[in-house]
Amino acid sequence: MDVIVLLIFVSAVLVAGGLVLFLKGIASGDFEHGDRLSLLPLEEDDEPDSTDGDASPPKPLST
Repeated sequence: MDVIVLLIFVSAVLVAGGLVLFLKGIASGDFEHGDRLSLLPLEEDDEPDSTDGDASPPKPLST
């Protein structure tokens, strides 16, 4: 029975620690830009991004 009490205590400490870290992340604003970053690939490009100066399509991969 002592093992069950120890397991409950350890799991309660882990849950409390995870909750504290989650609330700390919410307070610091870590989760505020998730929606903006998820919509970033849908934005239109103003200029074509071509670093090599070649506008040809990419070559297909050989299998």
